[in-house]
Amino acid sequence: MSDLRVVASVTPTRHTSDGNWINARGLRDGSIVMADLLMALAAEGRVFAANQGTVTTPIATAATTAIVAARPMAWVRVPDATAIIPIYQSLVVESTGATTQGEIAMGFTQNDVGNGTSTAGGTPVNLNAANTITSNCTTRRLATADVTAETNLVELTRYSFAASAVDQRFVWNVLDSGVFPILRGGATWLNYIGGNAVNFYITQVWAELPENFFS
Repeated sequence: MSDLRVVASVTPTRHTSDGNWINARGLRDGSIVMADLLMALAAEGRVFAANQGTVTTPIATAATTAIVAARPMAWVRVPDATAIIPIYQSLVVESTGATTQGEIAMGFTQNDVGNGTSTAGGTPVNLNAANTITSNCTTRRLATADVTAETNLVELTRYSFAASAVDQRFVWNVLDSGVFPILRGGATWLNYIGGNAVNFYITQVWAELPENFFS
């Protein structure tokens, strides 16, 4: 026979520092209140977001762009000794030309593909706004020459959109997908985009930890 009890605490005790003993939180009917891993990592200051394209200025691909290996259009570089869990991505195609159907392939590689010939992307921002932990990752966009060849490229999802498309939003969420990639550096989380003069905005969100957190 087992006996499991928690202290009823709709309004819980809260500490402002680590290392203190505290009761497990429970509701008045005995239900245990638990935070999932991603929420706990966000509270710890281990979740980051990076935007590419800002307010009124989208990222613009070339006039005619086919998806080409080693030519990603937006990517996150994960260095050695760092690991990330991609959590969320929103990619908005604001507009595109009239001549070519577009497509987006999102996935990861088991190597850091580097910068190639590309442009620096947005600086990762800690989603625990006052936390001082900074990301070890960097973002890049618009490869106009080959990056380092991909090692073990895994495609997580693919989208397509019509020529002359406007305001098309493509969202990937790790919880909805049921697929939990853990990118251990060096690694890359990347997007390939094909189409005709695609103007887009992208936000990528990930949890980031020292690689030795994982076995």
